[in-house]
Amino acid sequence: MGVTIKELENNIKDLPENLLDQVNDYVIFLKDRYASDIPEWQKKEVLRREREMMSNPENIMNEDEMETFLNELESEK
Repeated sequence: MGVTIKELENNIKDLPENLLDQVNDYVIFLKDRYASDIPEWQKKEVLRREREMMSNPENIMNEDEMETFLNELESEK
């Protein structure tokens, strides 16, 4: 038999308070990772983009640079 919610609650209550943020982040990660409403193609695309960013960090744009880039594209239309 698997772990019950009550057991999880008890384990969480026993943790030092400074670890609660980490536990919560992990729960959110698991919910997002295994959410059935995210199409498989979208998950693959995110992983592809992450690999691209890691391979070519010089191509990463900050928010201001991206806004400028998108505005320039829009003005070309």
